[in-house]
Amino acid sequence: MNMRKYLKPVLSGLLLMFAMTAMAQRTNEYLQPCDKPLPKYTMVWSGNMLEDPEGFQKQMEEMMKSPRNYDVVCWSTIVEPSFEESYEIQCVCNSQSMECRLELKVQNQTEPHVLEIDEELAYQMRNLIDAAVYSASNLPDKQWMQQKLDILKSGDGVMVMAAGLDGTTYRFFNRQYGAKCWSPRNGNNAALVAINQAMYDAIGKKDVEIINSKLSDIKSLAKKYASLLQDPYREYYLLRIDKKPANWVTDF
Repeated sequence: MNMRKYLKPVLSGLLLMFAMTAMAQRTNEYLQPCDKPLPKYTMVWSGNMLEDPEGFQKQMEEMMKSPRNYDVVCWSTIVEPSFEESYEIQCVCNSQSMECRLELKVQNQTEPHVLEIDEELAYQMRNLIDAAVYSASNLPDKQWMQQKLDILKSGDGVMVMAAGLDGTTYRFFNRQYGAKCWSPRNGNNAALVAINQAMYDAIGKKDVEIINSKLSDIKSLAKKYASLLQDPYREYYLLRIDKKPANWVTDF
């Protein structure tokens, strides 16, 4: 039996598996571009206004009377398990009072669950979401992709399929863009998902200390995501962690 005939495709398959494993680990350090459009409510001043045109017009008239006193959706996250109800968390801040709250909206539930939070937590979470979303522009480098392509084109490699369909899609939106990840097991993305879970738990248990205790982790993770960016974005988001703009609620 000619063992060399069978050894080559086996080795090529193993190489592809190692390469894809390494790439998956690298990908877990940053998010991927989102496959859904930016929710409309992040482009305006409060949630779901565009679903009610008359209500939207009325709120716009009220805002014109008091242009500095309105609610702003600073960021949001959407969690979509494969076989369970999805949910969304919004951070809403008032432009004048600077009062901030988290709103948890669960699929098939009409009323949101609300938890009041302080401005510093809302601000640092916005820094984290901003940096994480912008990290989606950091794709794997060309050398890694070229190695994977060469093995695939040679015909000797083994196509490695996904381990299964059971998992959870996490989408994160700032005021301009969205990004996503799928059931991360390690890296920055796993840490981001853990913080999102802490927010979910805090709202459900009405215990703000659950998320307040994560403030140092939030800052640390924001620095990790910001470090993936290129200047001037990297320098800006690293600086913004400890230097809060006065108009951070309404700033895009």
